[in-house]
Order: sequence, then C-alpha cells, then structure tokens
Amino acid sequence: MITYTHKEFKSILIKRKFIDNWFWDRYGINGYNGCEHSCVYCDSRSDKYYLPKDFENDIIVKKNVKEMLDKRISNARTLIPDIVAMSGASDPYHPAEAKFKNTLQCLQVLEKHKFPVHIITKSTLVLRDLEILERIGKNNWCCVSVTVTTANPNIAKFLEPRVLPPDSRFNIIKTIKDKTKHIQTGIFLIPVIPFLCDSDAELENMIRSSREIQSDYILFGGAMTMRDSQALCYLKHLKQNYPELIEKYEELYGFKYNPDIYNGVYGAKRSYNLMINRKLFSLCKKHELPYRIKRFIPDDFRKINYMISEKLLNHSYYLQMTGKAWSNIHWAGMNIQNLKESIEDIAKRNELRKIRNVDSRIEAYILENL
Repeated sequence: MITYTHKEFKSILIKRKFIDNWFWDRYGINGYNGCEHSCVYCDSRSDKYYLPKDFENDIIVKKNVKEMLDKRISNARTLIPDIVAMSGASDPYHPAEAKFKNTLQCLQVLEKHKFPVHIITKSTLVLRDLEILERIGKNNWCCVSVTVTTANPNIAKFLEPRVLPPDSRFNIIKTIKDKTKHIQTGIFLIPVIPFLCDSDAELENMIRSSREIQSDYILFGGAMTMRDSQALCYLKHLKQNYPELIEKYEELYGFKYNPDIYNGVYGAKRSYNLMINRKLFSLCKKHELPYRIKRFIPDDFRKINYMISEKLLNHSYYLQMTGKAWSNIHWAGMNIQNLKESIEDIAKRNELRKIRNVDSRIEAYILENL
C-alpha cells in the first residue's frame, strides 16, 4: 500500500558548485522523496540519500513548494537563471504528481523567473504540461529527456515494474516532436544494464528506435553502478528472476553474493564500459544520432563562456567514455563556465592562462574560437 507523508522542508532548490556536464543543470529540484516507479536498479535507493527504506511505497510530498521556490528565487542575489533539473530522488512525473502537482507548481515559478528547465522522466504524465514547457522553451530553453533502458517489454517489466512499457515511452518523444516546436527531447539510455540490455541487437534496436521517432539525442553513460542498499535491492530481484546471471555480476563487480551485504565495487570493469561505449558511439554514427544535448546559452556575459565550455565538455565526455585522458579538458570547461566575467575580457588582458586547467593548447583553442 502506498502512503503519502506531507513534510516541511527548509529549501526546494539545490545549487551545484559546478554545472553538470551531462545534463547541463546548475540547479536541481525534487518535489518528492521516494518514487512509485519502483525501478529495481535506481541509484536513489542508496543509503547516501537518506530516503525512505520502502522507497516505492512511502512517498514524501514536500509541502508549499510553490511558495518556497518563489521566495528562494525572489530573495536571492546570486541565483542567475540557469538550467533547473527536475529529477533526482524521484521521477518528477511519477503517479504522486497527478494528485499533488508539485512539479507543475515548480514549473509555474520557474517560468515566472525565466529559468530554463530540464525534465527527466519515464512517464506520459509529462504530456499534461506541454503548454507550459513549450512556453519555457520558446522564451528560454526547455529539454525533456525520457529514460528507456531497454526496448524489450519483458525485461523492462522486471527492471521498472510500475513504469509504462518502452513503446509508450518512445511515444512521449514522438508526441513532443509532433506537438511542440521549442522543446529539445531525447532518450536517456542510462544506465546500461549488464547481460540484460547490452547485446548488439538490443543496443542497435535502441539507437534505431530513437532515430525513427526523431529523437534529438540519445545520452548514455556506461554500465549500471552499484552500492550498498541499491545493489542489494537489485541483486535480490536478479537472484529471484535471473539467478544464472549472479555469477557474471560477481565477476563484473568483484563481489561474492551475500543477501545481507554488498562488498563489490561501484562501477563495472573498465574494459566492459569501454566496450559498451564504443558500440554505442559506433551505432550513433551509423544512424546519425547525436549523443549530446545542446545546452542553454544565456544572453549575457556568460554567452561565449558557455559556448566554449560546451565544446570542451563535449570533447572531454567523448574522451572519458573512450578511455582517453580527459580530466584537464573537463576541468578547464568547468572553470570557464564558472567565470564571473566574459572570457573575451580575460583574453584581451592576455590572462587566459590564469584560468585553472587552461594550458597552452586550450588557450590556443579558446583564441581560435573567440
């Protein structure tokens, strides 16, 4: 039985020190804690998030989110409009949203204050809010990413028992493309589930299906990660439904199965991740499907900074996913998008090398692109 607990919180908006280089968000909002979708692999089940133990049935509904968010933005002096990710501890459009409308209330405030928005969901309920999302997209920037981990409905039912089948989720993208003009929309193939969703045929089907619905991108990030309670939940369900795969997971994540404790590593073997990523890059090239989201570019002193950092961070993503040296380019991009003035002014003073991680090669690249 699902229970809803209404709870006061001190804040609704999370501000990140560094913009996320995959999803491009500076801020995050969770209107709920816990998620009715009940995905067995969900990272939010981890102990580090301090969420309800009965993750899919004990849902915390945050009170007064509209008033709290409006007050936070109105009274802040340092909150420059930038992308707000509506996701994290729960899907912003899991079934609770139909009743309590916390996500919609937050969108109304974000539209008022001209903040761009990135929605990450698995639910057709997002289509309810297409009008406000289209306005945000037209006047600012809006992106809707739909998570689809497999095109196989039977495997999807095991992984995401309370979520609509893959075809319905692909249809979300198609509907958004048909009914709007200013919403960027695409697929999140995050995570890739080892031995269930990683065959050549499955990956090709995912890319082909995404291309057929005119998805703007498909973003991927390697194999599923595992830790503490999240790993135990996933492995318990795997043991019950696919016991023959336990041994393969033990090898891939370095543990011996124990239903009471997980002592394996966080990420799958490097060689496995590189193999998966190489396949996906090759398939994206074959089907002419982008694997990166076009970011929000503000029309103020940050404009050139964000354009340059986008190129650097896109390149660092590719290097990271293919096992090449990526850290310095990554941090150069991060530090450039955190600048408090235009990089053009810094270049005029011949001070580009004073930006952390900007070496001679990156300096030359910046000057070439200014």
